[in-house]
Amino acid sequence: MIFLTNGFNTRLDDGIYPERRVAAFCSKRDLEKLFNLRAMRTSLKYIQVDRNIAGRYYQERAIKAVCQAFGQNRRKALLVMATGSGKTRTVIALVKVLFQHGWVKNDLFLADRNSLVTQAKRSFVNLLPDLSVTNLCEEKDNYTAHCVFSSYQTMMNCIDSVEDGEGKLFTVGHFDLDICDEAHRSIYNKYRDIFNYFDAPPGGPHRHTEKILEVFGKEYPPSARLRQGQTI
Repeated sequence: MIFLTNGFNTRLDDGIYPERRVAAFCSKRDLEKLFNLRAMRTSLKYIQVDRNIAGRYYQERAIKAVCQAFGQNRRKALLVMATGSGKTRTVIALVKVLFQHGWVKNDLFLADRNSLVTQAKRSFVNLLPDLSVTNLCEEKDNYTAHCVFSSYQTMMNCIDSVEDGEGKLFTVGHFDLDICDEAHRSIYNKYRDIFNYFDAPPGGPHRHTEKILEVFGKEYPPSARLRQGQTI
């Protein structure tokens, strides 16, 4: 991994993804985790989706489309799904696949309301009982879980305030996947800084495509259409 800086901006060439701008240097702990994940990572070409979690045909197609994109070294994924189509279950099944194949160790789930954060955490606990989880909106002393749930406001505060014995806990490389639920409501202003700060592939389910494509890139990321199950 090569970091490049002119004193004002910092860029990263990790040998896998195209060179990109990062908010800061990764910590020693981040680098150790990254190298361990690369050593343990297995292919996402032939995955088995847990149909007890996401059993609808379009949910499985969406998960496979995202995994295919990640396997092709793309860092962003957008699922466009209607209300009632099982967005949360789709994400849970996706997270399970990524954990099983060694692509993710720490996962961040963001929503714009505390009620959505609580609801999402409850679903994860029910469907993935072995996964360690925490809700930063309610639990102020449990920061070491592998799946962290938070509102945008709470995470903005925690980035600078939460520390452990090695310094800042939520460093730029702490998370391996950022999931933003209903991001069309809140990520266009200051909360977009969260995604600029964490150097993790962003993904998530949304109901709209307008404007939000700017966040996920002009190349049109993999998008699961509810009825056709198409990837664009």
